Amino acid sequence: MEDEQGGASVDNIVNEFETYESFLDSQVTSLDLYYLEVRAVLGSDPLPTLERPCCATAHEDEELARQLVELGYRGSGEVLKREEFEMRKAAAEAARLAKKSQKK
Repeated sequence: MEDEQGGASVDNIVNEFETYESFLDSQVTSLDLYYLEVRAVLGSDPLPTLERPCCATAHEDEELARQLVELGYRGSGEVLKREEFEMRKAAAEAARLAKKSQKK
């Protein structure tokens, strides 16, 4: 029974999120991004000034946050690999199309 609930949870994930990146983004908190930004600033200069640009861009921080979620180090939910997400997404779309064609 637990397996069925886990499968239903994953199916909800693929139905809720259009892309794998949006799924990963949903698990990243503003606090995660804050710490990544602090890491980037401190990594570039132990005493950064406001005028000096940070070594990492916001986009790079977001990418790193996504990688951390994908690897299971961060995130508030289930770890789901890209391949599994895409496979489930394709299966959900096929089921939706099959259901739609049966109604005709």
